[in-house]
Amino acid sequence: MAKKPRRKCASQSCREWFHPIRDGQVVCCYECATAVAKEQTAKNRAEVMRTEKKRQREEEKTRRHRQAERRQAVKPLNYFIRQAQQAFNDFIRYRDRHLPCISCDRHHEGQYHAGHFRTTGANPELRFNEDNCHKQCSACNNHLSGNLINYRPALIQKIGQARFDALMGPHDLPKWKRDDYIQIRDEYRAKLKELKKQVAA
Repeated sequence: MAKKPRRKCASQSCREWFHPIRDGQVVCCYECATAVAKEQTAKNRAEVMRTEKKRQREEEKTRRHRQAERRQAVKPLNYFIRQAQQAFNDFIRYRDRHLPCISCDRHHEGQYHAGHFRTTGANPELRFNEDNCHKQCSACNNHLSGNLINYRPALIQKIGQARFDALMGPHDLPKWKRDDYIQIRDEYRAKLKELKKQVAA
């Protein structure tokens, strides 16, 4: 009977050439068989540990996600309004970053706000209207109550008479809920990110 083609021993510590005696033989001797079995056991154990660690990470991720959802669920509506307003204001300030204050037409080193022409208190429906909000210095916004005398002509010049008239017209008051504010927040965060990406390109 012809010898079977020789092959290398599967044991990592041996790797000697040998002629198998039977089909499926992958090691040259009993000692190498024992070594391969130990190697395979170690590999299996390592794989089990990797799988277990992965499962634990997934469970931890799911647990943190559920905790975050529970924390969000108990937060008051004002929390989401503030988040949406902050995201909107950040976008407005970055959109107008190269422009002077809409009211006093000055560039200065002071703080800039996202100043609403029609106030959010009297016109909450225009809180997130981009035509109603522009970069404004803190002096005009805080100390001059928006400096609306100078804001108006500058706003008309910036957005045009037709859009100004539309802004001044009647508007339905949306019945924004928690999910609406979350959507607005996410929308303006995405718009700001996209705008910054365009500038960097």
